[in-house]
Formats: sequence, structure tokens, C-alpha cells
Amino acid sequence: MATSLITKKKIAKAFKKELAYKPFDKISVVDIMDQAGIRRQTFYNHFLDKYELLDWIFETELQEQVTNNLNYITGFQLLDELLFYFGNNKTFYAQLFAIKDQNDFYSYFGDYCLVLLEKIIAEQELKTKLNLEANYRSFLKTYHSRALADMIRAFVIDKQMQPQTDLIKKTILSSMTEG
Repeated sequence: MATSLITKKKIAKAFKKELAYKPFDKISVVDIMDQAGIRRQTFYNHFLDKYELLDWIFETELQEQVTNNLNYITGFQLLDELLFYFGNNKTFYAQLFAIKDQNDFYSYFGDYCLVLLEKIIAEQELKTKLNLEANYRSFLKTYHSRALADMIRAFVIDKQMQPQTDLIKKTILSSMTEG
């Protein structure tokens, strides 16, 4: 199993290198495996196609950033970590956000933003002894997760944009108390 994970990570790293200078639709399995220095058949031992590789990258990288940290740091600390991570990987994620194909990263990423907002809202309810009405709570979670996903997408795509983390946090908090 460890060798399988190492091989998958090596293939993913090669794919990310290719994606740094080629559009997704121009990258072939041969390109990826040449970059990895591994025979082509090995790719198919681990992935069905480059879309499945993309899914695996989404899952493992976002899981490492979001899901694996849910119990160890606060939601707002997790938000800071996520923004730092995306800032360090702008080129790769700009390409992923641009894919309008069978595997839409933006939709997938939105699900992770929902998980993050659930954590933030639950922590704030506990901290402030606030008990939000279920429909309003659901609305806030959906609204803020989509806004966050859009904000991060814009941050990754626009080289000049810097996320206003304090304003994001302030907006989330104020919407909880003004509902």
C-alpha cells in the first residue's frame, strides 16, 4: 500500500508539473508518465484516466488541508491555512478552476467549503451560546461557503488579488448575530 501511495504521488507530481505549462486538455497520459519517468501501464494500474487522477488529487490534497485538520484547529485557523495553501499553489489551482469538463473542481471545492463553514458556524454557536434557527443556519452555511469558494477562485486566478481574511471572518460573524 505504501508503494502504491508513493507511485500515485509521483504521478500526481508529474501531472502538476505538466499542468504548470500546458492546458489540461493538451496533457496526455504519455506526457504525465514521461514526466514521471515511469512506464505508461503503471498509470493505468492506479487510475482509469487523467480525470480520475484529478479526482484523486482533489481528494488527497484538500483532505490533507481540510478534513484531516478538522479536529485539531479552529475553523478560522483552518481558513487561514487553506488560503495560505492556495496562495502557494496558485498556478496549479488556476488551471483546475479553469477546467469546464466532466470533473469540475469548483463544484468539488464547494463541498469542502461547506464542511469548513459548518465547523466555523458550530464553533461560533458554542462560543457565543447562540442557537441559530435551522433554516437560517443552513442558509448561512450555503451562502458563505459559495462566497468563500468564489473568493478563493478569484484569489487563485487573479495574480493581484489578496483575500481580505479579516473581512471574510467579520462578515461571517456579523451575519450570525444579525439574523
